[in-house]
Amino acid sequence: MSFPAQVFRILIASPSDVIVERDIAVRTMQEWNDLNAAERRLVLLPLRWETHSAPKYGERPQEIINQQVVDRCDLLVGIFWTRVGSPTGMADSGTIEELERVASEGKPVMLYFSQAKQDPDKLDLEQLAKLREFKKKTFPHALVESYSDVIEFKDKLSKQIEMQLRTLLAERAESDSEATSVRPVTDIILRFADPDKGEDVGAILMLKTKVVDVTDFESIPDFTPPKTEKKNSSVERITDVLTQSWLTNLQISDSNKNYYRQRVTALVLKEFFRPIRFWLKNRGGIGARDVYIDLNIHSNNGRIIVVSKHQLPTSLPSRSSSRSGLLGDHHPESPDELISSGSDSWNTKIEVRALQPQRELSPATELFIGTPESCDVIITAKIFADTLAQPEIQELALRIDVDKMVVQASEIVSEIILPTTEADQARDIELELGGSK
Repeated sequence: MSFPAQVFRILIASPSDVIVERDIAVRTMQEWNDLNAAERRLVLLPLRWETHSAPKYGERPQEIINQQVVDRCDLLVGIFWTRVGSPTGMADSGTIEELERVASEGKPVMLYFSQAKQDPDKLDLEQLAKLREFKKKTFPHALVESYSDVIEFKDKLSKQIEMQLRTLLAERAESDSEATSVRPVTDIILRFADPDKGEDVGAILMLKTKVVDVTDFESIPDFTPPKTEKKNSSVERITDVLTQSWLTNLQISDSNKNYYRQRVTALVLKEFFRPIRFWLKNRGGIGARDVYIDLNIHSNNGRIIVVSKHQLPTSLPSRSSSRSGLLGDHHPESPDELISSGSDSWNTKIEVRALQPQRELSPATELFIGTPESCDVIITAKIFADTLAQPEIQELALRIDVDKMVVQASEIVSEIILPTTEADQARDIELELGGSK
C-alpha cells in the first residue's frame, strides 16, 4: 500500500576498490526503509552514478553525473580504502569532485576510511599517495570514521545515518516553521489510541491474546437452581409446604439453563478478543467537516475476526432468564458463535461530524480483534473530508501474539463458575447485579 513520505536522497561516492561497501551501504538503507518507512513516513533513497545517471553527449562525463545525481542529493556517504579514483580534469578523482561539490552546498558529508589490509602487490602507489594527500587535507576540516572490516562499517553507517536524519529533519522543521507556523490546509492523522484513556499511542501496536480451547464444551450441563434447604422449625415446615410447590415451579421456569455455557463462553471471548481504539488530530490550519474514514483491516498471514463492542457481552450472564432479558445484554451460548467465522480482510468505518484545527479526539467507535494464530495486521485508512481535495491514505501496523491453552469444561465449571461457599455466591450475585468491569 502507498503512503505519503519525505524522501532523503543519499549519494554513495567511492572509487572502485570498495564495491562491497557500496553494496552494503545500499542494503543498510533498504533495511532502514523496511523497518521505519511506513511508521515514520520517511524513505532513504540510495543514489549511485551507475544506477541513477543516463547517457548524454557533449559534456564532460563527471559534469553529467553532477547534474543528474550529485546536485540532487541531500547527504553524501564517501568511502575510501587504497584509491581515490580516476582524475576528471577538475579534481584528482570523480569521488573527490563529488564530495567537494556537495560540501560547498552546505550539505552533510560522511567519510569512511577502511583500515583493512591489502595485498602489497595490488597496491597502486600513485593512488595511495593521492589518498594520503587527500586525508591530510581533509582531516583538519572534517569528522571522519574508520573501520576495520565490513561488519564494523555497516554498524557505524546505520547508527550515523540515523543521527544525520535527525539533524536533517530538525532543519526542515525549522525551515517549515519559518515559512508558516500552521499550514493553511486540513492535515488529518490517524493513530491507535489507549483503549481506556483515548490518548495517542502511535502507528504501531502490539497485542497479546489467548486462545482457550475447551475440549468438551458439549458436556457442560444445563443450569438448575439449587434446592431449598430443609427447614427445622414446625412453622418453617408448614410455610415450606404451602410455598414450595409454586416457588419451585417458578424457579425452574425462570432459570437460565444456558447460564454455565454462557459463563464459559464469556471467559473464552474475554481472552480471545482485544480492543482497538483510534485517535485523530487535525494538524492543519483549516477545520474539516463530515470526516469519513474507510478502514480496511487486512492480515497477510492469518485469519482474523473483527467484532464491534455490542457483539460481546459487557456483563456476566444471569441465572434468571427473565433478568437476562431485562438487562438487554447479548450472551453467546458458544464461542463458535463469534470465533468460528473469520477472514483475512475486514472493512469498517469511522465518522466524525467536525474536526477543528489543531484539535485531537478519540472517536467512540471501538472494535475488538482476535485471531487463532499469531499474525501481522495492516490497517489501511482512506480519509475523506469536505476540505480534502482527494482522500488521504494512511497505514497502521498491528502485531498480534497468541498464546494457547487447552482446558476441560469441567475444570472451568467446577473451579470458576460453581460457587462453593456463601462468599462465592454473594460475589457472583454482586457481579450479576453490577456487571463486569
